[in-house]
Amino acid sequence: MNKKLFSFLIVFILMLTGCVVAAPSESTELEQLRQQNQLLSDQLLAAQEQNNALSTQIASFESTICPLEPVKDTFEGLAAEILPLLQSQDFAALAAFIHPELGVRISPYGYINVDKDLVFTREQVAAFGSDQEIYHWGVQAGSGMDINLTVAEYWPEYVTSQTPAQEWGLLLDPSRKASNTIDNFAEVYPDGHYVEYFQPGTEAYGYLDWQSLRLGFQQSGDGAYYLSAIIHDEWTP
Repeated sequence: MNKKLFSFLIVFILMLTGCVVAAPSESTELEQLRQQNQLLSDQLLAAQEQNNALSTQIASFESTICPLEPVKDTFEGLAAEILPLLQSQDFAALAAFIHPELGVRISPYGYINVDKDLVFTREQVAAFGSDQEIYHWGVQAGSGMDINLTVAEYWPEYVTSQTPAQEWGLLLDPSRKASNTIDNFAEVYPDGHYVEYFQPGTEAYGYLDWQSLRLGFQQSGDGAYYLSAIIHDEWTP
């Protein structure tokens, strides 16, 4: 028998008996892979569109946000943090509150003398604790004598004096401060804000021994407010 014919008959018989299984079609597998790839591509595109939509919403929301204008409580809260540092003469901690660009002006009286009042940088304030230099802070009201003192000498007399030993309270009623000093804070600091503390004085002196401490704040380039003025005030003849 012809060998080719014999081989054909063997394969034909095996196929009839189910012993030979046809190989799966490669075209079917490729089509399935293409469909899966297209599904993944569609899902990725949908996710990108959702992300773009979310980014647009966030940008729109951020564009409507305006910086909050400072309110009185903000400055009172800031002053409340600073007052204990002034009282304890914690100059290292105080330095962080000093205006980084303008420094802090220290005035011995309510009238701010822009030509003579001393201005210190935050680095100088941080070193106040060891500063032994004698500064000329101005002149005494009435006597006209020079106020030549070290920081350690100036501080208890013209910053957080406790004579009389009274607590500092917020000055909410300016009429209680019978000052005869011109108040030029708004002129010197047209964009500034301040919080004023007050000691009412004693009956024995007709309350003329009152004292006040005004803490002035100005906005910096970073948008925050910093201490730019420490102003002592008292009754002057």
